[in-house]
Amino acid sequence: MIVEINLNNNNLSISFNNEVKSLIKIQLTTIYSFIKNNELENVYEKRFSFNELLEIKDYLEKNKYEIIFSNNIEKSIIDYNEKKIKFDEKIASLKKINKKFNKEDVRNYIKSLPSLKRPLLDHQEKSSYHLYKAESAANFSVPGSGKTSVVLSYYKKLKNENKVDGIFVIGPKVCFESWNNEFKLTLGYDPNITKLSPPLTVKKRDKFYNSHLRSELVACHFMLVANDISKLINYFKSYRLLLVIDEAHNIKKISGTWATSILSLGKYSNYKVILTGTPMPNEFRDFFNYLDFLYGDNQILNAYDKAKIEVLIKNKKNDEAINLLESKINPFFIRVTKKDLKLTKPNFNKPIIIKMNPIEEKIYQAIVTKIKDFDDHNYNLNIELIHKLRRAKIIRLMQVCSYIKNLSDPLSNSDQARDFDFNDIDKSEKLIDDNLRSLIVGYDEIEKPAKIDQLLRMVNKLVLENKKTLIWSNHLKTIDMIKNNILREGYHVRVITGSTSDEERHEIANDFNDQDSLLNCIVANPKACSESISLHKACQNAIYYDQNFNTAEFLQSLDRIHRVGGSEAKSVYYDFLQYEDTVDQRIYKRVREKADQQMRVIESDNLIFSPDDDGDDWDELFNELSK
Repeated sequence: MIVEINLNNNNLSISFNNEVKSLIKIQLTTIYSFIKNNELENVYEKRFSFNELLEIKDYLEKNKYEIIFSNNIEKSIIDYNEKKIKFDEKIASLKKINKKFNKEDVRNYIKSLPSLKRPLLDHQEKSSYHLYKAESAANFSVPGSGKTSVVLSYYKKLKNENKVDGIFVIGPKVCFESWNNEFKLTLGYDPNITKLSPPLTVKKRDKFYNSHLRSELVACHFMLVANDISKLINYFKSYRLLLVIDEAHNIKKISGTWATSILSLGKYSNYKVILTGTPMPNEFRDFFNYLDFLYGDNQILNAYDKAKIEVLIKNKKNDEAINLLESKINPFFIRVTKKDLKLTKPNFNKPIIIKMNPIEEKIYQAIVTKIKDFDDHNYNLNIELIHKLRRAKIIRLMQVCSYIKNLSDPLSNSDQARDFDFNDIDKSEKLIDDNLRSLIVGYDEIEKPAKIDQLLRMVNKLVLENKKTLIWSNHLKTIDMIKNNILREGYHVRVITGSTSDEERHEIANDFNDQDSLLNCIVANPKACSESISLHKACQNAIYYDQNFNTAEFLQSLDRIHRVGGSEAKSVYYDFLQYEDTVDQRIYKRVREKADQQMRVIESDNLIFSPDDDGDDWDELFNELSK
């Protein structure tokens, strides 16, 4: 039996000289997704995939078929084998580098770099060298280790060798100004940055895509990659760009719109970098996108490897899955830990326990009573609604522990509700009766939160010691209340929230990092200020006025004042304000436990771990409170 395999315009066709057996048909159409040609007998077609071609070849040969390849496929196989030999050599080289850096090799690489305005530190030199040898790689170093400077040194090397025309960074909007500033500090000149992010109009974006490259640095929001993917692909075809994904944990979701678009765009760049200080997966598959982005689909982890990992996880053989995944990914990433940076050990002060003032206590207990009296039997046909109602009550308790006036807004408008659709809950929520509602409306005229008095005492003490303070809160009304109270004390304070512009963030950070400036305090929202901003040059004290369940944001917020360039000699201190016998203490305990677990993994030699199914924080807390 003879089979002819042809390649034409990236379409693969298989022609059988005899009638095809049923089992072969099923394999081709079901497993390999071939489509029967309606016009030609015994001909099957699909889009070309080289890895699948080799699998199909092996499968047909095992079934006693003689295969005749077209000339272009024969050439493709030869090219593939040559590339595979080179790729295997690269893997061996990177494994050797990761095992032990050769000092002389690193030194010679640094000498070959164009002059940098700001020299690299020792750990940054090694990271830059690894990146250059890999050409495309990930940097999973902890926040504050200088990942941006590493990438910029690599970019300058490529630019000097005439391999790239510019650098294209995809990330959250908050990172744009940081890249622009670091470019100037590291390379010593203005890159004339172009920022592609909402609310930039389609007309203005099209003007950029259709014009000559005038910027060495282009920063693009994740969302616009998905919106403009076809235009961006054409743009990448016109220029040689180093493609960088910053805060890359945003693309871990396998089938996510952002991830799918970025994977498509990655095929049009020869040099790619992934950056994130929080790479740990929620599940093992989270690493698949990273690897496919760096070297193309199935290059590092082929389809068989991925399927094997899935089977191992399904069968609870997590250690075997870890070993397989780590053996594949290890050559292609570098990571600097906190201990490598030789920073001072952070000081987590014992939480300050505060007794609520009378009205706070009255409203808090009223909501707790509603939780204890909650009867979810009426909702037994709608599990989703039960979960929403439970979350709603917990969020209301969290709002009380922050500032009573937070209760005046519908849940759908609350800062804590961003992950949930509470529109249907707003209509039916009856946590607060009319008497308590009048207390909420007139709260500021009757009472001050007990927490604010404690906070002001702490701020006063720090100001007298000529120390600056970073204050964290998850609620916008609370942030305004804290700001107004600090202003009344006569101190200078600024606020960073989601509505703070990039220019204002940059201005506030520069002012705060100046030890001699008059700015005493920043009050910030972790969601808006836990990434891509450094506040450590003149501040070593952070106070958490309240917390939520987001462990990743918490870890990122800690690093705002614990970073390279200030924390090598100065100790940092974290304080936590908590109301006695409230959700404050329970949330803190849960977040600290998770944070400690993640930090142990981040600081260990093994980056990958088996996530524990620790249940739903909201439901578990609700069950505790309802007893």
